[in-house]
Formats: sequence, structure tokens, C-alpha cells
Amino acid sequence: MSISERMSFINDLEIYNDPAIASATASDSAAVNGGAAVSYVANLIGQMKEDVINSTLLAQLASDKKYPGRPMNRMKEWYDNYGTVLAQVGWTVQAFNMSEIGNSNSYGSVDKLVLQLAASYLTGGELALFQRTITALTESKNVSAIQAFDRNARGSISSNDAAFQVGVAFNSGGNAMFKIGTYQYNSSDEITSVLFFKFGSSKVLFFADNQTMVLNENVYAQVRQAVLDKLGVNVWGNVVHIEI
Repeated sequence: MSISERMSFINDLEIYNDPAIASATASDSAAVNGGAAVSYVANLIGQMKEDVINSTLLAQLASDKKYPGRPMNRMKEWYDNYGTVLAQVGWTVQAFNMSEIGNSNSYGSVDKLVLQLAASYLTGGELALFQRTITALTESKNVSAIQAFDRNARGSISSNDAAFQVGVAFNSGGNAMFKIGTYQYNSSDEITSVLFFKFGSSKVLFFADNQTMVLNENVYAQVRQAVLDKLGVNVWGNVVHIEI
């Protein structure tokens, strides 16, 4: 794609407008970014961290606009659109192919299941940072972050559906790399806390996928302002820093 075509694509996007952001810090850090909880390794600083936040937020909001409420029966299309937007702004991304996790109830809760799955695609240091992030989201100091995550990840059409992303981003040779896990599930019981939902006797359908995406900073630098212009006040309304 030419830069002008990428710019035209971004300018033509319609995105879901949902109102607050606290910016992330230096060193190891984490943030809720729409319906995603992302940990940032210390070497991903400044502009690169903002690029990860803004580009993935754009993809979420554009998908929420096309498929409002993140309905379970439209999540394939939601993730297809999410990947398309990411590719247009400079990410190297593969198609998301969600697979059902059998006997998900045996894990006890969503966070325990997600941590188990993350261990298959994160290295030791990355996994430790990710675990710290999950633990931090249970603490009272991060109540605004988990509330923001729940608001964006829980389906607004059905209180029994949820869809979210989690992972770790870092600097790899001057480009941002994002090891992302994508998840969606439906429960026979109402979902009150997306990440810490306890399965109990609920009937649960749980789907997951993961991949490693790379952001071409040379490409993104040329569309960065167009992304910011399209996000507008959403830059301030969807990202909440997590104290870890």
C-alpha cells in the first residue's frame, strides 16, 4: 500500500467514540487500552509506546463501530477488521484464528486460564511482567483501570459475552513488537468481571489465539498524525495506566 492509500484508509474509518486516559510511565509499565491490558517492557519508551497504544486503540474502535457491543456471533468479523486496520497503519499481522479451549471450567477463572495460555508464547521475563500486571489489576489502586477494561471488553449487547486482548510489547531492533493474546468467551451466567470471572458451574465457551505482531516504525511515522487526528478525544478517553 502507498502512504497516500494508507492515509485515505485511516481518514475514511468510522470509529466508536467512548469517553479518560492516564499516560503510561517509563521502565516496565502497563496500561488498559480500551478492551486490552498491555504490559510494556522497559525498552519500549516514549514515542514507540504511544504508537502501540494509539494504533491498537484505533483498530479496536474501528471494529467496535462496525460490530457494536462485540457480539459473540460477530467476533470473527470483529477480529478480521481489527487485523485489517492494524495492517493498514503499519503492523505485520496474521489472520486471527480463534480456537476453542476445551474444558475451560477446569482452570477455575479467566485470569488463571489466560496466564496458563500466556506461558506458551511469552518468555520468562515477559511472563513475569505479565503476571505482575494481572496481579496489579486485583489491587484497589487500580480500580479505575479494571473498571475501564470491563467497560470496553464486556459485550454491551449481552452481559454473557466478553472479548479482550492481553499481551506484552517491547522494542525489537527499533520496531515495536507485540506478543498478543486474543480471547472471547460466553457464559451461561452474567459476566461481572471479565478478567476475573470465576467459572464455577457456569457453562462456558472460551476461544483464544495468539501471535507476534511487528510495527514498522518507518511506515507508521508517516501515518502517525492521521491516526491521532482520527482518534481525537478518544486518546484521552480509553487508556488508563496500571500501577505495577
